[in-house]
Amino acid sequence: MGDPLSFDLHEGSLPRSGGAATLTPAEAFSYLRQGAVLVDLREAYETNFRVFDVERVIYVPWSRFAAGLGELPRGEAIVVADAVGIYAREAVRALAAAGYENLAAMAGGMVDWDAAGLPVRKDAEYELGGQCACKMKTRHGGNPLLDKHGDADSKPVGDGGIPMTRVLFLCVHNSARSQMAEAFLRKHGGGRFEVDSAGLEPGKLNTYVVRAMAETGIDISGNGTKSVFDLRAAGKTYEVVVTVCSPEAAERCPIFPGMAEKHHWPFDDPSTFTGSDEDIMRRVRVVRDRIEAAVQEFVAGH
Repeated sequence: MGDPLSFDLHEGSLPRSGGAATLTPAEAFSYLRQGAVLVDLREAYETNFRVFDVERVIYVPWSRFAAGLGELPRGEAIVVADAVGIYAREAVRALAAAGYENLAAMAGGMVDWDAAGLPVRKDAEYELGGQCACKMKTRHGGNPLLDKHGDADSKPVGDGGIPMTRVLFLCVHNSARSQMAEAFLRKHGGGRFEVDSAGLEPGKLNTYVVRAMAETGIDISGNGTKSVFDLRAAGKTYEVVVTVCSPEAAERCPIFPGMAEKHHWPFDDPSTFTGSDEDIMRRVRVVRDRIEAAVQEFVAGH
């Protein structure tokens, strides 16, 4: 491995991503035993039952990562992990853009770490179980966040101490419409929403959409695409799910426990647009502006 606290010369079984090392759980554990810092991106409810049993862990939930990344130690070897590997690479890219060095993303997150038999501390009282997703509860019988971590952790809190509403925007590939909706809610939401976007079949970010959003002053060029099924498997919950694709595709969206609202906003799919560069950009701008208007209306109603 070379210097045990440097990822520069790491040659493991997984390919590097954006110049940064990608580690298997076993490789990550080797570095962590030698003094590397683990940054755990999981939300509070995801850490109730299982935590990485390593010496140095810093918890920075993904929902607050952008605001908290500047507080992470510089000059240290940092391994980034989450529940199943959804956000780790994206977090490493954000850290690198912020000037951090010596970074690695752990593949598979807690799920693969636990499956590999690596050290985990568990509290069985807070493991979820039940006959179906709508009746999941802990063995303890209470709300694990309220009982174990205090009321402030039971729901993300925004500006002015107001609880945030969790919102998911969904389309087929998470490459265009849902990405724009997520970005506009972050812009217009006034700190009152925790927002994600995902796709049924994640693809590549649409370059025309990246350009159209840049025209509004919003840079989404570094965004990754995510699977809605991975979010569901990771235990993510949303009070509001908004589908921005066809009704047929929307029917394939999984059910999220705790979902109180489901909306369908049908917008044209930029991936189907043809013609000259300007023709495509003109149509993308129309979709972009309609999505922004829908988001602003949504914010006004919540």
